[in-house]
Amino acid sequence: MFWKLRRKCKHTAYKLEADFSFDPIWCNDCGWNLDVEDFPLSDQRQEELSQWIVEYGEWIDFETDSLKENGLTLEKQHNEKGMKLFNEVKKELGEEYTIIFVPSTSAQFYKEMEEDF
Repeated sequence: MFWKLRRKCKHTAYKLEADFSFDPIWCNDCGWNLDVEDFPLSDQRQEELSQWIVEYGEWIDFETDSLKENGLTLEKQHNEKGMKLFNEVKKELGEEYTIIFVPSTSAQFYKEMEEDF
């Protein structure tokens, strides 16, 4: 059923949000992950977005499934870079694209998990 709703979505509002191994542009209405190549972005911007995605999660120690010692700082830096990229993406897309930036909050999630134990 959810798949049918997504197919009917016109994808008129977008969000820039990092996640593991996904392009960082999503439909803000239905949540569908969209191909960066389908947007009028320069090759340079697409490469910068790809690099930003590769860096996503550097604050997590995956062997121990825990936050790295400087994890909150690393995530903050990632979000700052994302905000700069967002501003550039927004300029390149122009006014016909409604897009928002969604910063990562996973480091805070890991911190809270560690505090609960």
